[in-house]
Amino acid sequence: MFKLKKEPKDFYVKELINIPLKEEGTYAYYRLKKIDRNTIDVIRELAQLFRVPVKDITFAGLKDKNAVTEQYIAIKGLKNPPPEVVGENYKLTLVGFSDQPLELGKFEGNYFEIVVREVSKAERRRAEENLPFISKYGFANYFGEQRFGSIKNAKEFIIKHLLKHDYEAALKEYLLSYSDWKMKRTLKKLWGKWMAFLQAMPKAATYERKVVQELARGVSYKQAFMALPKNIRLMFVFTYQSYLWNRYLHRFITRYFPHCLVPSGIKDWTYAFYTRMNDKIFEEIKDLEIPYLGIEYPPTNSKIKRIIEEVLKEEGLDPSILNEERIGIKLFSDGTRKAIALPKDLKMKRLGRSTVKVSFILPPGSYATVLLRKLFLCERN
Repeated sequence: MFKLKKEPKDFYVKELINIPLKEEGTYAYYRLKKIDRNTIDVIRELAQLFRVPVKDITFAGLKDKNAVTEQYIAIKGLKNPPPEVVGENYKLTLVGFSDQPLELGKFEGNYFEIVVREVSKAERRRAEENLPFISKYGFANYFGEQRFGSIKNAKEFIIKHLLKHDYEAALKEYLLSYSDWKMKRTLKKLWGKWMAFLQAMPKAATYERKVVQELARGVSYKQAFMALPKNIRLMFVFTYQSYLWNRYLHRFITRYFPHCLVPSGIKDWTYAFYTRMNDKIFEEIKDLEIPYLGIEYPPTNSKIKRIIEEVLKEEGLDPSILNEERIGIKLFSDGTRKAIALPKDLKMKRLGRSTVKVSFILPPGSYATVLLRKLFLCERN
């Protein structure tokens, strides 16, 4: 199969944003260009550098680590903000000021230039056939594999254990989810011997080590969870709800459309993509929004309503538990997500015998990796 991100420079992402800026204001707006750096890590580093709380640095979206990315950040209350800051694998450039912070998801889209390597003849043929179809009719807007990084090496969703009040099993799932089987085996043997467990853990596992330090102090498994920052605890919710939402979309497509199935890159899950479409049907579904739960946002489409009810029942999620809380967070929250993403300016250029460059613009929240799987792996039927 084709290869992505063999080098960070193979994957370029530029955030597109349209905010009127001024010569002065409460927030200093910077363009952040980084390579092989995590957005959150750079934000924390900048908070220390500027001596401001992390919450005073806002951004519109998280960008890939293993990539070259450009995005915007807004820093509140800086006196004499420098025109430029250069750090480890990143550069900040001052672009203006505003009295408004940046908000998550509030940007126009992302522009991608992606070098795809080791493309087979069959994959290139599929891409050439799929490109005009995707340009016209878009693709199924699944959450991509980046959304599920926390469960790649886990057997079960942490939230499933939390629903049963099994806090030890939930922590085991979290603290033993290493791809290194030797590390996993060692930690499993040391479970309950917390000082030895701590010694065996990777030094870089900052938040996880805090949890184990709490366990070593004798707190309960439930209390130990509270050592994790709230955004990590919320990740358990978002990951599971993203999985549920992907299931809704998958079933909708397999039930009502001619489709292809392709590997998702996550466990043994697949993506289902529609392979035929006409203007009339596309007009009906192009703006279709699928809720996460269908409680606060009842689905307007009866087919989607039926599918959500089926999947929640299969998952053992009775409506009575959807408002419950565990470890200081509400376990479920409702909302909607568009079922279809429509790329702009989708182009492919051949760079070599088995290398191509693909460029396009995607709306906020859509995944380039999902588009590429549709483009190269989906056989039209």
